[in-house]
Amino acid sequence: MPRDLRDFGKNKQSWVILALDYAPRADPLSEWQALIEKTMHLLAGVKLGLPAFLRIGPDGTKQLIEEFKGKLYFLADFKLADIHEVVQEELRLIENLGFDGAIIHLFPRCIEEPLHTQLEVFGLVSMSCKESLVDHHLDELSGYASKLGLKGVVVGATKPESIKRVRKMLQDAVILSPGVGVQGAAPGSALAAGADFEIIGRSVIYSVDPLSELEKVVRAQRLVRHEG
Repeated sequence: MPRDLRDFGKNKQSWVILALDYAPRADPLSEWQALIEKTMHLLAGVKLGLPAFLRIGPDGTKQLIEEFKGKLYFLADFKLADIHEVVQEELRLIENLGFDGAIIHLFPRCIEEPLHTQLEVFGLVSMSCKESLVDHHLDELSGYASKLGLKGVVVGATKPESIKRVRKMLQDAVILSPGVGVQGAAPGSALAAGADFEIIGRSVIYSVDPLSELEKVVRAQRLVRHEG
């Protein structure tokens, strides 16, 4: 049974989702297992992107999830953007792999009704890159996410004003914000703007001391939460 992301944040007092898109060495599965084992107490969840899935395949993905199931929230980010029936089938297969949640892309606007899944589904309404056509439709896509009854939305951490705007529109939604670290957003800045979780990848994955890097991120997040 998929779990609730907010519960992990509350229990861990961490609002970090570690993005596994990159693998500096030749054996990504073993490398990620060791990294997660070392830093698990500082993580609310792990996001597996399409690069990670293509590196370790379905079997490696299931192995990774099963090893840490119940200790971390697992989020699939496989760039799902298709007609309703295809997205519905993709979510069924993702759920079978053991994931707790999944990100879908809303810009095609082909999903006609609420999706039937036990997964927590998050809709992309803003990208973390500088220029994106998606961002020109922020209000429209946020309203669409609400209409579909999604658990939450994805808004780039590099765009605090967009986070604030979406938070006003979707007061109860869970906002995930990628772009902390290498892309320029400071740890805790997305939370301060109204996000619920920050997604961070390369600055941890490529760090010579990933544990210390995550400790700094979590300290910054806790300052924001406690001051708030």
